Amino acid sequence: MVHGLIIFRFDDKAGMKRLSAYPEDIDIDDKATMQIYTTHAFEGEKGFLTITIGDLNIASYFTGLETNYYMCLLLSIDEEPEAYEDVLTDSVRIIMNNLEYRRYVEMLPEIFKNIVNYPKMDRDQHLALTFLDPIKKMIIDRLIEDGSATKSELLTWLKDRLARENIDIDGILHSMIKMGLIVESTLKEMPSSVVFLVGDIFVTRVPPINIVKKAKLNQFGGNLDNDYLTDVKAFFEGYSPTPEDQETILNIIIDMDAYKIIKKLRENYLTMDDMALMRSETENLDNTLKLLWDNRVINVLRNKKGQELYFLRTDIAIKLVFPEYLINLILESYNDGTKADPILIEHLNILRDTFNMSYR
Repeated sequence: MVHGLIIFRFDDKAGMKRLSAYPEDIDIDDKATMQIYTTHAFEGEKGFLTITIGDLNIASYFTGLETNYYMCLLLSIDEEPEAYEDVLTDSVRIIMNNLEYRRYVEMLPEIFKNIVNYPKMDRDQHLALTFLDPIKKMIIDRLIEDGSATKSELLTWLKDRLARENIDIDGILHSMIKMGLIVESTLKEMPSSVVFLVGDIFVTRVPPINIVKKAKLNQFGGNLDNDYLTDVKAFFEGYSPTPEDQETILNIIIDMDAYKIIKKLRENYLTMDDMALMRSETENLDNTLKLLWDNRVINVLRNKKGQELYFLRTDIAIKLVFPEYLINLILESYNDGTKADPILIEHLNILRDTFNMSYR
């Protein structure tokens, strides 16, 4: 269980000062607060760590000596704090970028909700969150063009474009490494470690394979099979992927209730009675169904008895894919002399190892 999120700031005179929390009444005693401070002080650098204090597990993030903020997620003893590392790191960035006028305070309910949901999400949803993160998307786009870049180059480049952003480049890259998107490597020829792209994210709408198969086998009865196949065919004949549609379907994937309905509809249609049973499992079923309907993810057909049945019109595919296009990019960089040979050779070796481990 996630008990709450507390934000502290260390002051030379006042010590660890509690600034805000969600829920507002959540708190820990001075002894626990001091243990958080001393543990981070012992580590000596900004970043994420975990602490167990009594019957609490704590996932804590320190923003560094320049700012001195501590973001502490209080968890029950049976929770794994490491499962919250990426989402807490990303949440810290949002909070730090909205310190002015304490704008972050009104964001805390949504931030906390996202933190609670994160360990419940599957890999598709984590990929979607990565692609929707503006800084991570910028890094992916930069590496698609260049193949690789030093960490210092990336940080300078990001700071030039995001002057007011709080950028923890190590935390951001660590998250992307865990997702299988990049590899960070140290080369003796380079003054800074080099970041190599090894994976890309593919997102699109696709026909719901299982339901289409059932309709082709006339498993739904009456005119339903033909009506459903006609509807799906008409949609995809007119479908053209766009960046706007990509963002729409990514946001649908990370909506816990919408994704829950999609996964059920991948196996079969749902009746009104089925939806009634789901009402208790969703935060607002009517709003979720409207979201899916408005974005043409679902359709409602009637059987010969006039009963309304919910069908999946379009499924959503999101996958980590091997970036084959990088081979040509590396060859072009070699011919043009735009990158040093050791970097290009290291990239080829990393791509080979990644392919052998993940894609064969």
